[in-house]
Amino acid sequence: MRSGPVLGDTICMWALYFRDSKYRGHVLALLRERGLLIPKVCALEAAYPIFRAKGAGELARYVLFLENLPLVEGLELIPLRFEDLVRAVELAANEPAFFVDELGNLNLFDAMIAALWERLGAPLATSDRKLVEYGERRGLKAIRLQKEV
Repeated sequence: MRSGPVLGDTICMWALYFRDSKYRGHVLALLRERGLLIPKVCALEAAYPIFRAKGAGELARYVLFLENLPLVEGLELIPLRFEDLVRAVELAANEPAFFVDELGNLNLFDAMIAALWERLGAPLATSDRKLVEYGERRGLKAIRLQKEV
């Protein structure tokens, strides 16, 4: 019997896009075995490092990837609700240890993932140490992504 789907963060989106991602094997196994719920906002967040790493040409290829993403079997793109956005800002205000970085920048993308995680209750697949720790404190289940060897 197949367990319920797993909520994926932006690292999962990155792993789906880049064939040489160190987490690709684990993410594909989760997709195949359980299904993935990917917040739509992760598509936007992933665009930043894709552009920084590879430039505008790669960003154009990423657009084609995004256009085909809804066709992937076992993958569901999850929209944010307004209350998720409000909760994300609340988390950043009340939990700065998790959602404000060392330079004082808000990590609102992580806070949005945390808000969805709370609402959906699905396990979160991530390599983000702070998100895992946040989930542990809230009684939320996390799946630590494993690197390929």
